[in-house]
This record gives sequence, structure tokens and C-alpha cells, in this order.
Amino acid sequence: MRGRLKWGDFVIIGIVLLLAAALTAVLAAGTQGDRLYAEIWQDNQLIERVALTDDTDRTIDLDGHNVIVLSGKSARMESADCRDQVCVRTGTLTRAGQVAVCLPNRVVLKIVGETGEIDAIVS
Repeated sequence: MRGRLKWGDFVIIGIVLLLAAALTAVLAAGTQGDRLYAEIWQDNQLIERVALTDDTDRTIDLDGHNVIVLSGKSARMESADCRDQVCVRTGTLTRAGQVAVCLPNRVVLKIVGETGEIDAIVS
């Protein structure tokens, strides 16, 4: 009897699976309506904020130090004149909250989201 599952075990497994499915559905539905923006910061100053849409196709050159490519709903640091190239190796940013940082040139590329919906109601 030690290795057999009982009906209560199946109930618990079913509840856990239902909660996981519900959480996945809520998280997936919450990110579809977001508008994405690419923010380019240099020396703690906002240089530019660009809305990322399917039609976005732009290259931004920061005085030859960093080259940023905005393509569709993604952004990436294409090149930098620093030694370590960490910002370039960060890759393509596609979701709100992702960041590529070039410390030697003090450049930050980040993706931010904006929703037109209410996040929460507190009563």
C-alpha cells in the first residue's frame, strides 16, 4: 500500500494543475495589450523614447560610441567601442523590463511597457 496513490492524491494533483493553468492564462492575457517603448539613456539623461511597433525600423548612432538598432517590437545594441562588449552580447530585447547597459560609455537601452488598463484595485 505504500507505493499506491489514493483518491486524495489525485484531487491534490488536479487542483495544482488547475491553478497552474489559471496562472498561465492570466499572465499571458496581461502582456498582450502592452505598448512597448525603447528608452535610450546616456549620462543619466533620456536621449530618446521610441514606440516599438511592427513598423519600427530605425538605427540610432550615439556619437560613434554605440549603435542601437530598433526593429519591429525589439531593440538591440548592435555595436559599441568598449572592450568588454557586454552590452552587445546581451542580445535582442523584446519584453518590458529587459535592459542592455554599456558601462564604459554610460549608455542604457531599456524596454518599458505601458498599459491603458487598471493594474489593481485596493479596497
